[in-house]
Amino acid sequence: MALSKTQSKRLGAILSVMFKENPPVSLLTDVISLGFVEEHDNNFQLTDKGVDEKNRLCTLAGLNIKYSKEKEQIKT
Repeated sequence: MALSKTQSKRLGAILSVMFKENPPVSLLTDVISLGFVEEHDNNFQLTDKGVDEKNRLCTLAGLNIKYSKEKEQIKT
């Protein structure tokens, strides 16, 4: 199943934050307003809700992109 245009943009913004890149301001504003990203000490980071959304969208897109801490949680 392919992601919609909205889902693709959202996933791109979330992954940009995850990998410490600079997403376009409009996309960053959207994911912040949806509660997926928050600013902490002048840096942006995913919220728990954002991690869940990343995992949901990655699953729909057939991707397996995880933080190392997520991989460690699976092992235990």
